[in-house]
Amino acid sequence: MNRINKLLSYIYPISIETAGSEINPFLEVVYQNGKYVLNSSNANYSYSGLYDLFKLIFENVKIDWNKVNNVLILGFGAGCVVPLIHKYNSNCKITGVEIDKKIIELGHEYFNTDKLQNTDIVHDDAIDYINKTSKVFDLIIVDIYIDRVVPSDVESIEFIRNLHEHLSSEGIAISNKLIFNKDIKEQIPRILDLYKKVFTDVELLTFMETGKIFVARKR
Repeated sequence: MNRINKLLSYIYPISIETAGSEINPFLEVVYQNGKYVLNSSNANYSYSGLYDLFKLIFENVKIDWNKVNNVLILGFGAGCVVPLIHKYNSNCKITGVEIDKKIIELGHEYFNTDKLQNTDIVHDDAIDYINKTSKVFDLIIVDIYIDRVVPSDVESIEFIRNLHEHLSSEGIAISNKLIFNKDIKEQIPRILDLYKKVFTDVELLTFMETGKIFVARKR
C-alpha cells in the first residue's frame, strides 16, 4: 500500500478486493485507518469494530490467562481475535474454525493468517466441528455469523451443551450476539435462559450498544 492511499484510508475506506462464495455472496477487503479490514454486506468480519469489541471484552472480563492453554474460535474470519489473545498469553494454542473457504483464502492473502503463531485454521462447519472433536479447551469464542445473522443451531440447547462438554474444568465460553433490530433484541432472554440451563455461572454483558456478550463459566 503506497503512502498516499495509506493517508487517504484515514479519511475513507479504500476497496481492495470484492469476492463472493456460496456462504457469503458478498465479501470485501478494504483498507481503512491504515489496515486491512474484512466485511460482509452488513457486518464487519475481522478487524475494525469486531477487533474493538473483543479488545473491550478481554480488558473487562476476568480471565486467568495463565490457565488458558488451548483456545477454540468458532467463526474465525480473518483471525483478528488471535493477536488480542496472544497479548495476554503468547504461548497458548489456538484452533480457529471457519466454514467459508473464501474467507480463509482472503485471510491468507491480506491478513497473514497462515503466519499466526500457535494457530491452526480448520475449514469446517463450527457446529459439525464441536460435535465431533474430542478436544477440550480452556476458552471458547463463539462468533458465528452469516453476514449479521447467527444460525439458529448456534443458539440451541444442544450447541450450548456441546460448549460445556468441550470446556476444561474452569473453562469459559464467550459468545457474541449482534443486535440490529427489535426482533433480535427480544431473543436475548430466551438465549440467556438456555445458557443458564447448562451453566451455573452466566453473565450477560454490554460493551457496545450494538450487541450483547454471553460469558459462561464452567465450575
